[in-house]
This record gives sequence, C-alpha cells and structure tokens, in this order.
Amino acid sequence: MPLIEIQGLTKYYQMGDSVVRALDGVDLSIERGEFLAITGASGSGKSTMMHLLGCLDRPTAGSYRLDGRDVSDLSDRELADIRNRKIGFVFQTFNLINRTTAAENVGVPLFYARKLDARTPAVRALERVGLTQRAAHLPSELSGGERQRVAIARAIVNDPVLLLADEPTGNLDSRTGDQIMEIFHALNAQGVTIVIVTHEADIAAQARRVVQMRDGKIVFDGPASHVYPARTVAPTTDVAPIQDGVPKPADVSASPVLAAAEVDPSRLHARWLPGAKAAWWCGLSAIILQVAGLLAVMLVIALTGYKPPEPSVGQPAALKMPPVPVLVASIAGGCGYIVALGLAVTAIVMHLRARAGRRQAIANWKGARRALVGGLMGWATVLYFAGSLTYGVWKMVAQAQA
Repeated sequence: MPLIEIQGLTKYYQMGDSVVRALDGVDLSIERGEFLAITGASGSGKSTMMHLLGCLDRPTAGSYRLDGRDVSDLSDRELADIRNRKIGFVFQTFNLINRTTAAENVGVPLFYARKLDARTPAVRALERVGLTQRAAHLPSELSGGERQRVAIARAIVNDPVLLLADEPTGNLDSRTGDQIMEIFHALNAQGVTIVIVTHEADIAAQARRVVQMRDGKIVFDGPASHVYPARTVAPTTDVAPIQDGVPKPADVSASPVLAAAEVDPSRLHARWLPGAKAAWWCGLSAIILQVAGLLAVMLVIALTGYKPPEPSVGQPAALKMPPVPVLVASIAGGCGYIVALGLAVTAIVMHLRARAGRRQAIANWKGARRALVGGLMGWATVLYFAGSLTYGVWKMVAQAQA
C-alpha cells in the first residue's frame, strides 16, 4: 500500500471575482522509502501541494490518503495529531526558537506530543545529524548549516513516516547545501520517505524521482535521470569513528551524518534555571542562618550570665525548670521548624524546575518565573524568621541589662 495516495486533488482560491486553481485535479502516489523532488516555476502549485501533503491545508475536492488513512476531511485537532506523529517539516528559514538551545528546539514536537522524557530522543536526533556537541548552544551561536541540521533533527525526533522539505538549501551556500543533502540521503537510506520542494536543478537531480508541476497540474512524473541526464551521485555516508565515547567526524570532508548510537544524556543536562538556583541557596542559607542563630544565642547566654526572673506565684510549674535547657530546647525547636520550612520551599521550587525542564523550550520561561517566585518567597521566609530570632536575642539581652 502506498504511503501517499492522491486522487483528483483540487485546491481553489477565491481572489476577488476570479478563481485561482492552485491545484487542478492532481493524481499522485508515493511509496514508502521514496526520495521525491517537486519542481516548477513560481505559481505552478508546488507549495500548495506541499501544504496539502503536510496536512497544513484542506483540499477543495479530491481525496488524500496518508499511511492508509483518508485525511481530507479530518478536524483541526486530528490534523494536528497527524502532523505531530507522522510528518516532519524542514523549512528554508529554519524556524528555530532563538532563546532556547539546540536540544530544546529539537524537543519542541515532543512537548506537543506530551512526552515527559524529551532530552533522550532529542540527543539521539541531534546525533543522527552529527550535531551532538552543539546541543547546548543557542541558534545565534550556530552557523546556517548547523541551524538547518537542528531543524532536520527536530523534524525527525518523532520518527515520522514522511519528511517534507521546502527549499531546504535555499539560504545556504553550495558546500553547506551539499552537506544537508548528504543528511537527506542518509535518512532516506534509513527508510524515511522524503519529499523536497525546490526550484534548484542540482538539488532536484539528487532525488530518485521528480514531479514537475505547471499551472496546478503534474506535467512530468518519472525518474530524475530522465530530466537531468548529468545528474551527480550524492557522496556516500561513512560512519564516523568514536573517540572517548563521542562520535567525531573522521575528517573535515566527512559526512556530518553519524550512525545511530547510545548517547549519555547526562552530558546534556538542562542548565540551572535562575529561580531554581536561588531557591536552592535559599534552603541552604536557612540551615546556616538557623545554626548560626542558635550558636549566637548560646554565646550570649554564656557571656552575659543571663538568668530569667523567678516565676511569680500562680505561674505554671513548667517555668520552674532549669532556664538554660528550656531556652536551648525552645530555640532548637524554632530552628527546626524554620529549617523544615526552608527545605519544603526548596523542594517545591526544585519540582517546578523539573517540570519546566520536561516541558522543554515552550514553557521554560514559565518555569523560570515560577521558580524565581518560589525562591523569593523562601528568602522572605528566611529573613522573617532571622529577624524574629534577632529580635528575641535583643530582647533577652535588654532584660538582662535591666
């Protein structure tokens, strides 16, 4: 059964009083594992074809079966689910989130798929495109070719059955474009079905099959060698050697594609969120302050020789106990309460930080703000009880001096 089966696919747009036939009764069948290029001049319908193949739009008429399921009349939610599970997209402009790392960008589809462990699949996807060592870098710290490789890793992180690429080398120089095409060839060799929309003859020549479009119709559908006799064969992809447990290219001309292998995700632990770090120091400071406060109180008692006044008649008998043990026990109990509260605040904020890490790029800023609020609350708690303890010591010294 074909992966893609299109019959009579039609897409009309109303432009004022006229009707634009972007697609006019297209029939197309794509088998699993094919490498296909869709070409044509501007306005030929190739971009509309890609939008329909990617379930980004609905046809005016006709049927479209993807992996055995008719997706022509699905709801928006169902189409979104299809896109997330079965289709990967690579765009000319990369479309990366600038404020998040390469690994977090790759994990965005996993966030929408509601998967808790996004780091491990993201690392594996980056390894497949030879970019493991750049996983913690922001897009602004990457070259154009590296950003496109991150976009490819994001497209394949969910192991889609179909990879759609819209002018994937349009913003790259020829050498970098050749490296990107090597990645596509390697992915195709691993069984990924690839459809590239391009107007570049040298890119289309590297596909096995070419579909040429004109005025919303297919005018040619056949082997690329029939259209591009001088077609060049893409370089073979070599498996990079592993040094110190990390795959590395054999030389500068080697393919950037690496063989799939296990990678230790601990090398790519998410960086500390600022609020979570503040909360951690909040809890630690709570313990230090309370121990220091307890020692200070005991030192004041020793130096001043403070003795509480004799209890008057009618007071509870418990106050007739030795004063120093009672004072020490009271302070120790209060300090224990404060330490427990500080540790509880720290635990809550650490939990928020972990949730933010699982949500990856989309919600990291929310998690950071929540953690920061929690940290400020913890600091306020520490300052409040430290002030209370200081006031108690001062009052005790004032009574002793009186």
